[in-house]
Amino acid sequence: MDTALRLAPPLARRPVEARDTPIRLAAHATLAGRLPAGACISVHSGRIWLTQAGDANDYFVDGGQRHVVTRGGHVVIESFTPQAVLRVLPEATPARPGFP
Repeated sequence: MDTALRLAPPLARRPVEARDTPIRLAAHATLAGRLPAGACISVHSGRIWLTQAGDANDYFVDGGQRHVVTRGGHVVIESFTPQAVLRVLPEATPARPGFP
């Protein structure tokens, strides 16, 4: 069964500790919400499909990879593996060991 989740608007106002909170999505579960341009979706494990308003492309992002939102707006993420673990950060940050 698909589960729709909402990202808390505006993500940039969340406390620092909330930025590193992992989001776990079961197979074919979805996550939808508005993100600002420059927000970073960092996939720790699994594989996700991502689409964003105003962008004709769809993206597949695997564990260990990141996707930076190019324009603010509505974003939909769906897990394409039995489980995907990801983090949504308000802005792209340099990679560090153990964290994509």
